[in-house]
Amino acid sequence: MNEVEMLRLNAVKRFDRFNFDLNNNFQGLLKIAADIYETPAAFITLIDENNQWFKVTRGFDVLSMPRQGSFCTQTIKQNNTMVVTDTSIDTRFETSPFVIHPPNIRFYAGAPLSTHDRQNIGTLCVMDVTPKEIDDNKKEHLEILSRQVMHLMELELTYKMLNEKMGQIESQNKALMTIAHVQSHQFRGPLCTIVGLMNIIKEDGYKDPKDYLVMMEDAIEKLDEQIHSVVKATELAESSYVTE
Repeated sequence: MNEVEMLRLNAVKRFDRFNFDLNNNFQGLLKIAADIYETPAAFITLIDENNQWFKVTRGFDVLSMPRQGSFCTQTIKQNNTMVVTDTSIDTRFETSPFVIHPPNIRFYAGAPLSTHDRQNIGTLCVMDVTPKEIDDNKKEHLEILSRQVMHLMELELTYKMLNEKMGQIESQNKALMTIAHVQSHQFRGPLCTIVGLMNIIKEDGYKDPKDYLVMMEDAIEKLDEQIHSVVKATELAESSYVTE
């Protein structure tokens, strides 16, 4: 795998864990694309190393398909709309499962989804079961829509990441409050006991301190418990801090 593809896959990973289909705005953009091209199906896809994932669908329910041989794999190699007027006579796709088996796709048009750092992570595409001839004006319209899709995806990604960060900060604050409480209150009791016992032992000239040592041992065990609780709270704070 070359460095260019690694950068592209890293960009895909930023988006692949989110369900963008929950946002109705994407369905609206798919409807516009389908209306412009007069097609029954439209999709927003992401393409990782091995698969093409249909993140938002219209007209045809499909979750994924192998990347190899897919229409959109060719689309992300360029920066403008790719149109296949008749897939059955295109050597790149004539053996595709989507072409030779139902739904027997014959027409495809797709525009790449390009992130702010210029990585083509997927496509906005339309499909039909009959061949079509498309003018340049419609190609441009699909590119405009693809940019709007990408803007919405990046906006939603930012919103979701912000919510995650807020959750992390809340967890950190709770952990820090626990640490502060232990340090300011629960440490004081055992420490005072230990210091007091040491003063008594010193005043007695360190004679027969067995009873005092037993009491001191108990205080040390309590102190050790509190130290462990601080360590656990610290570990929680560290685990909730995730850097991108």
